[in-house]
Amino acid sequence: MTSLLGVVGHPLGHSLSVPMHMASIFTLGIDYVYLSFDILPEDLSAAVAGFRIEGVKGINVTIPYKEAIMPYLDSIDEHARIIGAVNTVNNDNGKLKGYNTDGIGYIMSLKEQTGFSPLGKCVLILGAGGAARAVAFSLLEAGIGKLIIANRSVELNMAEKLASHIKPHFPGVHVQAMPVEHLPSLPFQELDLIVNATPVGMKHTKQQEIKELSGLLQPGHLLLRSDTVISDVIYNPAETPLLKTARLAGLKTHNGVTMLVYQGAESFKLWTGIEPPIEVMRRAVLHALEEVH
Repeated sequence: MTSLLGVVGHPLGHSLSVPMHMASIFTLGIDYVYLSFDILPEDLSAAVAGFRIEGVKGINVTIPYKEAIMPYLDSIDEHARIIGAVNTVNNDNGKLKGYNTDGIGYIMSLKEQTGFSPLGKCVLILGAGGAARAVAFSLLEAGIGKLIIANRSVELNMAEKLASHIKPHFPGVHVQAMPVEHLPSLPFQELDLIVNATPVGMKHTKQQEIKELSGLLQPGHLLLRSDTVISDVIYNPAETPLLKTARLAGLKTHNGVTMLVYQGAESFKLWTGIEPPIEVMRRAVLHALEEVH
């Protein structure tokens, strides 16, 4: 009997997880299929109940459900519980357990693309949602020395809550929250890594929001060191406006494509117990991106 896997989010549009996982499934010759489930917020509870009843083996969870799905699960892996967000659910005979593979995917991809070593570094994360949580905790576990979480003023409470959530787990690290509007007052010469963990830069993002984010890196606006790494967890497009601005400014960049691949590989192992073909998954994602654009 074919085992069913899938990704849950809204809106999903053209999900790169589908071709990525299907490429792995075809290469391995296993009896699985991976589908896309675009679920409205009011239908999330019923959808999760349906996955349980129908025996869906596993799902990936993306925007905006990484936190919202947690109350509907039977158990949460300790790592995901501390992060406070789930991106992977495994169905073990009707028992749904949540995991978070975003963090390990992020660290592995950041090291592969840039050679960045987190130990003792100063990091600025833009955003405070599920992706930001996973990235923050993975970097803290890897040994960064200072973390700044910035969010728009209207959402500043999310950044403050995340900072408060982090501090008891990493008492030796300086963690602070601040509104994006106050970023120009930061000593940017101290920053080793800037991470965009917001949706700004994805398709259909308002041009004004893109302009404001990319404007942070405009020459003369901020005094960034030449070795500061600019990272974006967005994978579609592979080069966001922020990363393009950073590249043109001569800065080292890191995109979300390889993070998507590595976190997907970790999810795949949780569902199947099989080591997936990383390069096959990467090629599938890049090919899908070319087709979309």
